[in-house]
Amino acid sequence: MAEAEAELIHTAHEHINLHDNETKPLYISKIVLDGDNGSSPLSDSLCRAIFGEALNQPLQSVENSINIFEDIRKKLLFTGLFSDVNITLDKDPDTTSLSQLNKEISESYGIETPLSTQAKVLLKRPDYNTISGTTTLSDDNISLAGSKTWKNLLGQADAENLRLGFNWNPVTSQWDGKDARFSFSLPLVKVPSVRAIVEAEGIQRSLCSKPFVAPEDEHVQQQYAVGAGFQKRWICNISKSVPLLYTGVSVVRRNLNEFKPTASELYAPFKGPFDKTSFVTSFTHDTRRFIGNFPLSGCQFQLNNEYVISQSQGSSKQLNHDNNFNKTAFHLEHHASHWKDKITRSFQLQGGGIYPLGSEAQTVHPLDRFQLGGLNSLKGFHLNGVGTGGQNFFYKLGLSISHKLINTPTKSPLRLQYFFNLGNASSDYKTIFNSYAAATGLSLVYKTPQALLDLTYAHPLTSRPQDLSKPGLSLGVSLTFF
Repeated sequence: MAEAEAELIHTAHEHINLHDNETKPLYISKIVLDGDNGSSPLSDSLCRAIFGEALNQPLQSVENSINIFEDIRKKLLFTGLFSDVNITLDKDPDTTSLSQLNKEISESYGIETPLSTQAKVLLKRPDYNTISGTTTLSDDNISLAGSKTWKNLLGQADAENLRLGFNWNPVTSQWDGKDARFSFSLPLVKVPSVRAIVEAEGIQRSLCSKPFVAPEDEHVQQQYAVGAGFQKRWICNISKSVPLLYTGVSVVRRNLNEFKPTASELYAPFKGPFDKTSFVTSFTHDTRRFIGNFPLSGCQFQLNNEYVISQSQGSSKQLNHDNNFNKTAFHLEHHASHWKDKITRSFQLQGGGIYPLGSEAQTVHPLDRFQLGGLNSLKGFHLNGVGTGGQNFFYKLGLSISHKLINTPTKSPLRLQYFFNLGNASSDYKTIFNSYAAATGLSLVYKTPQALLDLTYAHPLTSRPQDLSKPGLSLGVSLTFF
């Protein structure tokens, strides 16, 4: 959508420059929709809602017409069905529209004769329905996933996505996880920049032979969640970006089982079903520029907040409101490139906390706590290997310099990266900065929509007893097949 922020409205009337005659009256006699396949994918009701202002008030000045069609163009982009929308105002060669104009516009208006104008709307559409398969390989994990996306299935600019995934543990040589996710989104007819969203997911995984779980705490986790809410979009012309704001309600059921008798107090109190209902809010603003999926410049900011309104353990044990909490996390990154994109410096900062809503100590499920460690989190440490189990507070700082390899083109998404990262996870925000886990190293990174490669040599700089450091080589590979 960002690349569609070019000139909004083109005018092609002969013998007159409409942009220099903003008060010149136009009569919008016709609106012609033309998609890549010669037809519009929009339903009649959605078309009437989007083009209603131009159809109901066809007599407008040039300035008003341009503003109206700028708004129409944004509404069409908000549907998510089009990668670009081009609108041209041109002379209507149809003589029947001229005769209609003469009947409806009388001399009593006291204005000059309007120009009969047709609006041509060219809709550029990507492939709506896609199927993809993804395989991911890391040091101690292999996963397979398939995804199917439908768009405009109901003719209302709706979108549906279904994902199924399976996880293989090479240590135990067993399938130890599976997940399914479904999402549905639909822009509101009157306000296409607002989408109604419904999501559902189910996850099951075994925490056996995982380095971040003590042998006595090995168990099986199940989680089922349903969420519904609204997403608001804006088009920011200055940064050529689309900020997103989501707010909704989430209902989650967790079930931890197959514990050993010696399970610790970190997990044992949460054995069995555990339900949670929350208000969820998230905001995302992304202005990054990429080669492939490798960021070169710009910023990304994400803020997530979850306000827990009720929790219950087992079939009847409703927890007191003082045990509820508010969970907040943010992610900020900034990239800048130099020497014609040959060198990129990057900065990342993340943090989050869980705060009680009452005077009593809050009850926080292990799946709600923050984890650090792993190639996608904190390099130089095992997955979830920073601290002891999940914690209520965390922060992470990352600095890196990336450059293209010799004899590779500047636009190559293959980069050599020098990194330094540090972070900590703690149960108390007052002590979270007292110590930290830190590592530095070198990564060979390749990022495209079809493939992700991260070959890292890490050197931990700290050796705290509560951390699971991972010096030496680590490999992460993800391939997507269309």
